[in-house]
Amino acid sequence: MLVLGRRVGEGVMIGHDIKVTVIVIAGDKVRIGIDAPAEVEVHREEVYLEIQEANRRAAGASPEGVRGLTPALRERGPKRGHGGRQAGTGGALSADAGDGAQDSGRGVSGSAAR
Repeated sequence: MLVLGRRVGEGVMIGHDIKVTVIVIAGDKVRIGIDAPAEVEVHREEVYLEIQEANRRAAGASPEGVRGLTPALRERGPKRGHGGRQAGTGGALSADAGDGAQDSGRGVSGSAAR
């Protein structure tokens, strides 16, 4: 693990297109800003772990359970539009170590999006 010291306003580049910037330091909390391409998924660690666990559970679903979804989905009919944000719009995500994240139009999923 690479450990770096940074002050407010200073950042770290990951590769050529991901920038992590220290926004605020308050007590034992650090607010960071992450500027990354829209195709790069950015999640708080606990959200990422929840997604991974949900994927493991879904991968272990029984064929009977999956077959049971088809009739239920047909009963619902086609969905008009979507309530989520449109991915691929660029922008930055500001994440706090303790209280979630604020999306600036990037299409963030899970509880990280507010």
